[in-house]
Amino acid sequence: MIQYVKDNAGVILIFALALLPLALWALMRPLAGRFASPVSVYRSLGQLAGLLGMALLSMNFVLAARYRFLDRLFNGLNKVYDKHHLVGALAFSLILFHPTFLTVQYLFISLSSAYFFLFSFQDTAVTLGEVALFTFMVLMVVTFYLHFKYQNWKNTHKFLGVVLFLGALHMILVPSDISNNAVLKYYMLGLAALGAFSYIYRTIVGVYTTTEYRYAVEKVTKVTDMVVELVLTPLSKKIIYQPGQFIFLRFEQDGVLSESHPFSITSFSGSDHLSLGIKTLGDYTSMVYLLKPGVVCRIEGPFGVFSYTKVESKKQIWVAGGIGITPFLGMARQLGRSGDLHEVDLYYSVGNEKKAAFASELTDIARRTPHFKFHPHYSETEGYLSPRLIIEGRKDLGGTDVFLCGPLTFMQSLRSQFIAVGFDNKRIHSEEFNLAV
Repeated sequence: MIQYVKDNAGVILIFALALLPLALWALMRPLAGRFASPVSVYRSLGQLAGLLGMALLSMNFVLAARYRFLDRLFNGLNKVYDKHHLVGALAFSLILFHPTFLTVQYLFISLSSAYFFLFSFQDTAVTLGEVALFTFMVLMVVTFYLHFKYQNWKNTHKFLGVVLFLGALHMILVPSDISNNAVLKYYMLGLAALGAFSYIYRTIVGVYTTTEYRYAVEKVTKVTDMVVELVLTPLSKKIIYQPGQFIFLRFEQDGVLSESHPFSITSFSGSDHLSLGIKTLGDYTSMVYLLKPGVVCRIEGPFGVFSYTKVESKKQIWVAGGIGITPFLGMARQLGRSGDLHEVDLYYSVGNEKKAAFASELTDIARRTPHFKFHPHYSETEGYLSPRLIIEGRKDLGGTDVFLCGPLTFMQSLRSQFIAVGFDNKRIHSEEFNLAV
């Protein structure tokens, strides 16, 4: 039980904060009266949906702010963003149900009453809520159904702050249980203020205050046709990181990688330089070739808990797919220098030898590093890599931890297969990072 709470502390905290206003609402009046008739049932359901939806929306802005403590609380920023997606979808659904349930209560009176409630636009507080809902609906359609370029998508996503602002005004001005109970009122206002602060911090203030490290480009090395390694030199204080972590990077050169994006660190801890592995795919990363030595960049981080140093077991299996090799390269470089007595087998699944980024270096590290073995696997000729192939001939797998990094479907499939052959899910670690904020 204690371990469960520790593993899910972030989720428990978010929903505890979001559910508290429902408890306050329940204590205001006897529940029997709130659910005494069909009309009161739908009114109560509408109120509950509104309270919970607004609370979750406010907390979702906190999840999107990229606070460093969230990385630790959720055991990785990738998990923070995963919960951000889920909480956002749940908040949207509840906010959509809020006017739906309230409209149904008017249908018990007459159709015209329900129509007047929705479309009269004579009540400022109600109109603000309707504008907020319409804006939210448009932004959700953009998020889930329209395939914009990332930067355009990100710019439209910033309008979610308008939804929070209008929703908070609606919440304050409309006659409701919130306006009749000071504790509930100020609690909900506090959540909204926290969400607003997080929105401003990330979209406005954060541009100028959150970046802690300045580096300059030293060189851009082409590794394969699709992968480059970017080597950076610190201009002041060096970033301190663990192998396997990632950072957010943006450059001060206008028009070239000027937006913040995440990249895995490939250098070893304590290196005089910071190196990053980048797949040159898409409008953003393909511009990396335009970078010249001396171009200044800003780095935020490090983030993530995906590292062989974060688990107790020294017996480990690492499995990489495609560009997912980059965090393992940093870990392998660290092993090659530190002399740690880890027993590691690194399996690298890639289409063919030409696409195998850093394979020659990893082979060299394995040659000179005791207990580190490198196994390239070329799927075009050898088929898909499977856990059964990995564990074939291995006798003692007890206490072995597995690390996965690669495309999302690749990791999900391998995780389920490792579990099927007897591995404990808690010993399978993956970097399922999807850029979303």
